Amino acid sequence: MESSGGSLFRNQGFVRLWVGQAISFLGDAISMVALVVLAAGLGGRASAVGGILVARLLPTLAGPFVGVLADRLDRKAILVGSDLARAALTLGIIFTRDIFTLYVLVFLIGLAKTFFNPTIRAAFPSVVAGGNLTRANSIISSTFSTSISVGPALGGFLVATAGLDVAFALDAVSFLISAIFLALVPFSRPEHAEDSGFFEEFRSGVGYLLLSRVPLAVVVGASLIVFTTDLVTPAEIFLARHFGAGTEGYGVLMSLYGVGMVAGSALMATVAERVRLLPVYLVALLGYAVALCGAGLSPLFTLALAAITLAGISNGVDNVTCDTILQTSVPENFLGRVFSVRFLGFGIGEAVAYPLGGLLTDATGPSHTYLIAGIATALALTFTIAMLRFAPSKRG
Repeated sequence: MESSGGSLFRNQGFVRLWVGQAISFLGDAISMVALVVLAAGLGGRASAVGGILVARLLPTLAGPFVGVLADRLDRKAILVGSDLARAALTLGIIFTRDIFTLYVLVFLIGLAKTFFNPTIRAAFPSVVAGGNLTRANSIISSTFSTSISVGPALGGFLVATAGLDVAFALDAVSFLISAIFLALVPFSRPEHAEDSGFFEEFRSGVGYLLLSRVPLAVVVGASLIVFTTDLVTPAEIFLARHFGAGTEGYGVLMSLYGVGMVAGSALMATVAERVRLLPVYLVALLGYAVALCGAGLSPLFTLALAAITLAGISNGVDNVTCDTILQTSVPENFLGRVFSVRFLGFGIGEAVAYPLGGLLTDATGPSHTYLIAGIATALALTFTIAMLRFAPSKRG
C-alpha cells in the first residue's frame, strides 16, 4: 500500500476499487430507469412504482445488525458476495412476469446493498493511505455524481432502443465486474474480541456512538439533512413548470444539480487535507439551506437554476466531508456499525421525505416547498451544531 504522500492512482488497491465502483454506479443508474418502466408496466399504476421505493428501503431497517457483521467478518467476502448476489438477482428481473415477484427481487437486491454500503465505507481507510482519504472520497463521490447525471439518460436511450432486458443484463454484468475488481483489492480484517457475542458487539457499537460527540452529531445531522433536502424531490418538476420551463427545464434543473455535485466533489479533491473537515461540512450544510431558500424565493428560472447548482455543490462537499469525518474519527473496528446507522437514518429520512414533500407541494406549491425545505435544513444545521457543542461525550 502506498504511503500517505503517494499518489492515489499508483495505489493499485484504490484504482481497482474505484474502477469497479464506477462501472457498478453506471449500471445501477441505467437499470433504475428500466426498473421504473417495468414496475409501471407490470403494476399499471403509479403506486406500483412507489412500491419499488418501499421494497428498496425496507432492508435498511436491518442496517445496525448488518453493521455488526461488517465489523466481525471478512469484509472482502461481504463485498464480493453482495455484488454476486445482486448480479444474480438483477438477472432474475429479466424473467419476472408479475409485480409481486419484482418486489421480492428488489427487496433482496436492497438487502444485499444494505450489506454492501456500510462495509465498503468501513473498509475504505484500509485501502487508502490516511493522508489521501479526503481526496479518495472526492474521487468516488465525483464518479457517483457523474453516473447519476448521465446514467438515467443512457438508461432511457437503452430501454427505448434495445429494451428492458439489455438494461438489466448490463447492470448484472456491472456487478460481476465490480466483484472481480473487489476480489483483487487487499482489505484488512477488523479486530474484535473473539469471545464477544453478536448482541454484545451490537450493544457496544450503540454505546460507542452514543458517547462519541462528533460521530453522533454527524450521523444524526446527516440523517436530518437527508430528510429536509429530499422534501424537494417531488417538487422539482413542478418548480420547472411553475416558471413555464416544462419538461426541458426539469431536465436542465437536474443536469445542473448533477454538475454541481461533481464540482463540489472535485473542489474537495483539490483542497483535500489543506482544510479542516468539520467546519467545511457545516458550511456546506449552510450553503444547502441558502440554496433551497434561494430556489424557493427566486423570481426567475435562471436564478432558481443558479440556486440549484449551489445546492448540488453543497451536496458534493457534504458527501465527501461526512464520509471522511466518520472514517477518520471512528476506530476501524466500529466503522461498520457507525456507517450502518448512518444508512439507516438515510433510509428513514427518504421514506418520510418523499410522501411528505409530495403533500407539501400539493398544498403549498413548489416554491414554498423549497423555502420550507431550506428553513428546515437551517434548523437541522443548528441542531447539529448544538449536538457538537453540548452533547455528552467520553470520546471524540
